[in-house]
Amino acid sequence: MRKVLFCVASIVVPLASACTVAPAASWGDCDPDPRYPTGKLCIDAGTDAAPDASDEDAGLPGSDPQGIDPQSTSCEHGGGRCVPVPSGGQHAGLWSKEPIALLVGPTPKEGDPPLVCPKGTSSEQFRLYMDLVAPPAECGPCECGPSSGTCTELPASIDVRAGVCGEVGAVSVPFDGPAGWDGSCTSMNALPAGADCGGEPCAQSVVVSPLPGPTTEEPCQLVKAAPDFTTKTEWKTAVLGCTANLDDDSCGSREKSCVADPGPEYLHCVHRGGEFTLEDCPLNYRYAWYVGYPKDVADDRACEACACGPVVGSGCVGSVRLYNDAACASEFEKGGLASGYEKCINIVAPGRALGAKAITDLAYVPGECLSSGGTPTGAATRNAIGAVTFCCLGPFYLDIN
Repeated sequence: MRKVLFCVASIVVPLASACTVAPAASWGDCDPDPRYPTGKLCIDAGTDAAPDASDEDAGLPGSDPQGIDPQSTSCEHGGGRCVPVPSGGQHAGLWSKEPIALLVGPTPKEGDPPLVCPKGTSSEQFRLYMDLVAPPAECGPCECGPSSGTCTELPASIDVRAGVCGEVGAVSVPFDGPAGWDGSCTSMNALPAGADCGGEPCAQSVVVSPLPGPTTEEPCQLVKAAPDFTTKTEWKTAVLGCTANLDDDSCGSREKSCVADPGPEYLHCVHRGGEFTLEDCPLNYRYAWYVGYPKDVADDRACEACACGPVVGSGCVGSVRLYNDAACASEFEKGGLASGYEKCINIVAPGRALGAKAITDLAYVPGECLSSGGTPTGAATRNAIGAVTFCCLGPFYLDIN
């Protein structure tokens, strides 16, 4: 005598967020003839047991909680299972008539064998995915190059002081160059040795006002208009649907189809293109519910364009040169000049002659610009156009001899 029992419901792997499963299975407190699967393991009275009155009232065979007659031997002897056509609910007729064999489980990792349809099924009909993991793009830093510019303007004044640098109230005399001076050697306002300023030597220090800022300046240029970025896209769950129909006539009823029974890890499910809820499923196919999506996602992840702020820290530098003679042939002192800073040079041997001066080595000092932008934008989303919804019967039956 052959006996039939429910397969443990927990072997089905309902990893998607859009699915329902039966409660955890157990051997005790089990209704052998529920109208819908409970997920509990029951051993029926065998093929000799007769249905009771309540089963007949419900229109269901006594040994089958889903309207599946295990005595349809022509289908079962061929390794199949008789399952009902979808019925009940407002849109039952919009679902596929014959169920497919559906496997739902973790997506194979790189190097793992791929999912393939099992023996007894005819071909792969669906290879879809669930549980998308697609974090925002990881953006590299934005980067700005240095600014550029020119420096041509000279200090506003040069003075000789009858006092050392830092001395307050010292008398000063002008030591400027001519109008429109370009910084080349000039003896204008030269002082002879021993020049007196109020009873003390005039030539004790030379004070040069700060160099002006850049004559022209270009802002910082972007190294890249947008930063490099990387994205990660992973589907945690794979859905494999295999054509399972064997023979529509072998179950003895137009309301049933004979389908392959590839094993307890598979469910029999009807399908429909699009995204639908459990409430849209036929009433007799509501044990589990999944929505699978194509592997390719709608992905517009990127990074915001980079930009450079205003120039900071740029300026001009140069040198002031002091000479003994009017022809600038004998230099006795040289000092550095910079934008924003006054320059004072103490004269060694106070009272010496100041024959000429020159301002040379004018140069632009590039500034920096703070970068902005590079914020992740967009998202990767499931492709709803290719979505398929599956509504499933309870677990397969196993024959124990």
